[in-house]
Amino acid sequence: MLDDSSNSLKQFRFDVVDGRVIAFFEIENGIIHQESIESQDSFEISGNQITHREVKSNGIETTIYIDENGDGLYALFSESRTDDSGGSGGSDDNSSGSGGDDNSSNNGGDDNSSSSGGRKSFEFEITNGVVTRVFEVKDGQLRLDPIESNEVYTLDGSDVIRTEKEAFGTEIQRYSDSDGDGRYQRVSEQWIPDSGSANGPRPVIEQPLLYFSTDDSDLIAVRSDDSVKGGLGADSFVFRLESGRTNHWRIDDFHSGDDDRLVFDTGIGLTSKDHLASFITDLSYDGQNFFVGFTPDISITLVGVAPASISWDYVDVLS
Repeated sequence: MLDDSSNSLKQFRFDVVDGRVIAFFEIENGIIHQESIESQDSFEISGNQITHREVKSNGIETTIYIDENGDGLYALFSESRTDDSGGSGGSDDNSSGSGGDDNSSNNGGDDNSSSSGGRKSFEFEITNGVVTRVFEVKDGQLRLDPIESNEVYTLDGSDVIRTEKEAFGTEIQRYSDSDGDGRYQRVSEQWIPDSGSANGPRPVIEQPLLYFSTDDSDLIAVRSDDSVKGGLGADSFVFRLESGRTNHWRIDDFHSGDDDRLVFDTGIGLTSKDHLASFITDLSYDGQNFFVGFTPDISITLVGVAPASISWDYVDVLS
């Protein structure tokens, strides 16, 4: 049990809906501060106890809160950490880096079911075989994602297919509900150039890119709005830069030792590694994560990657 006097002064409140923690707050000196819930967080509710687990790059941090008198306010009971090798670490890990996807089956603080691997979830309103409305699951709530004039949603068996016309051609995304709970995750995307469009920069890779990893070598789509995690094999993390868009990408398990690669299939006319390097404004390392900045709106964070383990040998620029 914790005896830190600063912790003993703090209280915590959890908002629970349908047995899931959708928000939690720290209360100190009468001031309420909402804590963020990320994709790597999960919560387990058992009686008057809530266990919070956070997956970090060096293991899992577990914090237990207890509501002793049933007033809805919880006290911090204990903190512990289990490292990747299975050993128990010290309490109160203040590491700044967050790890990868939380695959726990506990009630999660993120929006997705355990089968989603921490990835973003969607729901679709389907009437007479037609997708009429699209919702993103955000903070435990359904938020309408309007269907734009250049988007079309169709059904392919139990999957939903989104087709969007872009300047270079067509982007196709596939959504699947793997466990039948009514919530879908993106499983792949494909970029198909339009042979009738004007000549100009456009993506080179035409085969589908996955949003999840397998035990083989995979082409994985990197998106700034979703969790990105590879697996076994030599994975290629594929970036697509688009003018005027904000992209802050984060890869949770880039391993140069497995011959993982960063692939820039840009569509904006990059011609070489030197050309790409000319746009870099920041290269930094915080002791745990490697950061590459291009503009205030475009950056890449490689979680758990040291500068000595990354070089231009692991970068491809397609044009």
